[in-house]
This record gives sequence, structure tokens and C-alpha cells, in this order.
Amino acid sequence: MINGNKDIQIALLAGGMGKRLGIDAPKCLLKIGDSTLLDICIDRLIENGFKDKEFILLLGYKHEMVREYIRDGKRYGIKVRYSIDPEGSVGWGKGKAFKYALLNNAIDSKKRTLVTFPDDILVEDGIYARFLQDHLEAVSRYGVYASIALVDKVEYPYGSAELDANNNIVKFVEKPMLNIHTSIGLYILEPEVYAIIDEHIDMGSQKAVELESVIFPILAERGLLHGFIINSGSWLPINTLKEYEKAIKVLVNHTK
Repeated sequence: MINGNKDIQIALLAGGMGKRLGIDAPKCLLKIGDSTLLDICIDRLIENGFKDKEFILLLGYKHEMVREYIRDGKRYGIKVRYSIDPEGSVGWGKGKAFKYALLNNAIDSKKRTLVTFPDDILVEDGIYARFLQDHLEAVSRYGVYASIALVDKVEYPYGSAELDANNNIVKFVEKPMLNIHTSIGLYILEPEVYAIIDEHIDMGSQKAVELESVIFPILAERGLLHGFIINSGSWLPINTLKEYEKAIKVLVNHTK
């Protein structure tokens, strides 16, 4: 039986690289104005009422840069712990990084965890708090073990064509919006998930192992995975220079 009163901890998966965006540093340190992506993520979580929770930073690539930047978290008014991926583990995947944090007790195995990536930006006010409330209601009503935040639609990055019986194009749309519920890398996990992670995440695998490809399909098959739907305009993915430039413009308008 899931205990709805379990406290929550925040796991920030901040081990990604920023080379595609032109910086030889962790992606979370990319600057938007006077702030980094990591600053923006932490500040939003604090605004949503998570200031008194423990923040665990799961780090990999050039981890020392993030540790030097965040230190003990006092300038944010938060408590910070670190889980540093071992040497030679670059590209081993979020599943291994999370299991490693459990094994070294950086993540408390008795608490639920809000997992997020400070690589993208959520501009909607109060979104983390609403996500937690929705998750707790799903736990109480349906006994789920985890929730995933999903945007209601996503831009397809290519031109899309409709053909007639003769393969003549009758309609063409460049980069259409598709009504596909798409994960944005924001999750809440109950402690019951950790045993599944321990069983199914193979630390000895030579390939990257992801929570999304290994753990979430298992939870979905068992009816233990819930979806929290948000408007696509609330999410700013930052994977290309074009998306980076768009995020800067949106944030300038959002803070006016």
C-alpha cells in the first residue's frame, strides 16, 4: 500500500553535455540572460514551494563545474547533495545514473522523488506544485507508482505530406503540430519504483540504459503509470541553437 504522506526529494539530472549548443560545459550551465538553465530550474522549484526539500544533483560530464557553481546551495536557501557518475561512465544513461544515486544513498530510498532535467524550461507558473498534487491524487485513487508530465502536442521537425492513390501530394505542411502526448522529462516516482529499478537496470550493460525505455514500459503494462497533461506552450526544449534563441525571446516576454 502506498503511503500518501511520504515526503518528496528533488533529483536534478544535470549530467548532460552542451557541445551541440556551442559550450564545452554541462548543458545546465547554459546562460539565459544573467541566469543559467540550472538557476531557472531551481528558482522555479523554490517558487513552487519546494525550498525546504532536499535537492540531489546527479552529475556526469565536467561535474566539477556544476559543484563549483552550486556549492552547498546556500545562496538559493536549499540543501544540496551530489551523486557523481564514476569515471568512464559518460553516456551510460539516466537509468544507470539514477540507480547509482540510490546505491550510494544520495537518493533516499524511503522518499518519493520528483525527477527533472534543468536542460529545458517550463514557463507556466505553479506547474511543479500542480504536478505533485495531480500525482498524489492519482496515487490515492488508482494506486499508481509514478507520474509523467506530458505536453498535449509536439512540433514534428519535418515537412509532412498527404498523398492520393497516385502518390500525388494533395496537402503539404511544414513542421506540423502533432496531437501526440509527449514526455518532457519531468517525473514523480514513488519508493515502490526503486525495487523495479534495482531489478531491471543493468549497471553492467555496455549500452546506455534509460528510465524511459526500461522502467516506464513496465509500469505502464502493470497499470501503475499516470500522465499529467500540460499545454505545449509551457515547455521550451533547448536542444538546438534555434530553440535556445526562442527560449531567450520567450523568457524576456514572460518576465516583463
